[in-house]
Amino acid sequence: MKKIFLTLALIGLSSSAFAGGYRVALQGVRQAALGGTSSTQTRDASVAFYNPAGLAFVDSKLSIAVGGFGVKTAVKWQDPLTLQKSETDNKLGTPMYVAVSYKPADDVAIGISVTTPFGSSVTWPEDWPNKANITHIDLKAFNIQPTIAYRFNDWFSIGAGFIYTHGTAKLEKIQTVAGNDIKLKLEDKDAHGLGFNIGAMFKPNDKLGVGIAYRSNVDVSANKGDVTWTNVPSALSANVPFNTDKWNTVLPLPSEFTFGLSYKVLPKLELFGDIVWANWTRYKSLDINLYNDASNTFYTSSSKKEWKDNTVFRFGAEYTFTDNIQGRVGYYHDKSPVPSAFWSSETPSTNLNSFSAGLGIKLNSGFYVDLFGSYVQGEERHVNNIADNFVGDVKLHAINFGLGVTYNLK
Repeated sequence: MKKIFLTLALIGLSSSAFAGGYRVALQGVRQAALGGTSSTQTRDASVAFYNPAGLAFVDSKLSIAVGGFGVKTAVKWQDPLTLQKSETDNKLGTPMYVAVSYKPADDVAIGISVTTPFGSSVTWPEDWPNKANITHIDLKAFNIQPTIAYRFNDWFSIGAGFIYTHGTAKLEKIQTVAGNDIKLKLEDKDAHGLGFNIGAMFKPNDKLGVGIAYRSNVDVSANKGDVTWTNVPSALSANVPFNTDKWNTVLPLPSEFTFGLSYKVLPKLELFGDIVWANWTRYKSLDINLYNDASNTFYTSSSKKEWKDNTVFRFGAEYTFTDNIQGRVGYYHDKSPVPSAFWSSETPSTNLNSFSAGLGIKLNSGFYVDLFGSYVQGEERHVNNIADNFVGDVKLHAINFGLGVTYNLK
């Protein structure tokens, strides 16, 4: 009987226990209002994250850009046969950014940015049918990026940045064994990884802008995180994996290649467009190691992912009503990288369509205030996870809003 209980518990652990899932494309309020287009926008230091070459075109000796967002998502699942349903109760996500740049010479710019490009916050009911996969997950990844850019002439620049990623993670799940709901919590506050960002920018005239940027893969290592078991039967408490108290893993974050254009079709109207390719194919599987050094216990849980590369299409338009007020609208389509057979409720991914709008206000003395709001609609999809034997119809939506402040000193 012990062996049966233990086998059931290990099956529950074999589902994915830690994942970064989707990209959070909120590193600038103005950019977000314009559908996430970003590779040619050089108004302030926030361009460093998107295209480091843009810092050399920022027309300020000193530029400081700060901003924050609110992200509220809701995911619904329903079994098409039984009509059983569940819905998430997610807390408000709060991505943020800070970027500073300085020009020691007219053609050279240095800067640093802090952003939150990856993250997830999902809370499912503790009694829902897929509780063995996830009941709660809270992930954050902070990028710290020092950057340097050089402008060769009036129309061409290059830039590069070094990326240090620091992450935190918390995951909770419940496995029912012989009528006992065994709760597993994994937590780590010191995950980290390294990468780089390079880019080039072309501005052959006052109307046209061309941006090319590449952000490398980052392998985020979680080491010596805490493992907490709750409500384990005494007959199992000394067995693997219930006697483990630490865990580690390596989470691969994808590289991104961006190509963007901007063009002033009218003196007061500028259009923007970006194509972003993300290398999710490298996310083949995720291995979680649970261990206990004192008892020399070690257990590996492997979860197959087989995600696919995806392409994001972004569009935006900005109209200057007066010298001090600009209106913005945007749209993007983000195709899900997650196949139906490997869809997981910890990262409830689907094709996304986002509609955004915003307002820019220029104040005296080099200050700018930017406002943003968007509605993200996920396309309904049918999923059938072959490992978890979990089937259902899924749909989601999100409401985002943001406020940014910029100061440019000539």
